[in-house]
Amino acid sequence: MQIAPVRSAAVPVATDDSLVAGLRLPSFAGLPTATTPGEALKMLLGPPKPGSDVYRADMAVVQGAKQLRTPEGDAWARRMAKDGQGSMWFDLAARLRERTGKVQGWLDTALVASTLASTASVAFLAKRVYDRERPYEVDPSLDPPVKLPHGSSYPSGHSSSAYAAARVISVLEPTLAAEAYDLARQVAVSRVYAGVHFPSDVIAGALLGTAIGEAALRLTDQPRALDAAIAELVR
Repeated sequence: MQIAPVRSAAVPVATDDSLVAGLRLPSFAGLPTATTPGEALKMLLGPPKPGSDVYRADMAVVQGAKQLRTPEGDAWARRMAKDGQGSMWFDLAARLRERTGKVQGWLDTALVASTLASTASVAFLAKRVYDRERPYEVDPSLDPPVKLPHGSSYPSGHSSSAYAAARVISVLEPTLAAEAYDLARQVAVSRVYAGVHFPSDVIAGALLGTAIGEAALRLTDQPRALDAAIAELVR
């Protein structure tokens, strides 16, 4: 389904001038926070139906976001695209190790890594189910400033990975919660800014990642008690 490019300078889009200093970025409601309860995987309800009012609103946000682009914003979006599913979370895990000690810290890092891997697998399977066109495929004038991703737009893999990692890191070390969720939000918003995902894609990905992160933490509740005892013994 093709949607004609919106060329008016007055495309309505809410903006967030505080997420990254010096950048005007799109803003949309629905992204989880550190206090959002872990949702069941059934929350992945599927994308809006093409042609529906919700679908048109989804596209309007992406088209409006294009008008916010600047060279600095494009560089930021490329950095989020490159690091948002992996390296930035391992950098934050290194900070976690400074707070929890080497042994426990590496055990926690392994949990972050396994959660990222699990999230990527689930997101990949969900993409195959929904097979949604990406915004730039619907409207080629969006011309993303990042490397073009392929495959289904729904749910956002970057957002699911970011919010899964943020949930795990924020619970393992609450002093890093605000920073972890700030980074996750940047990753999610950058995908809409760049025109490679709709808002509903990144919200679904964020909720999916939150659910998987929460599940990973529940599965490790008992082993972590043993981990802590081992870490105490080898200090």
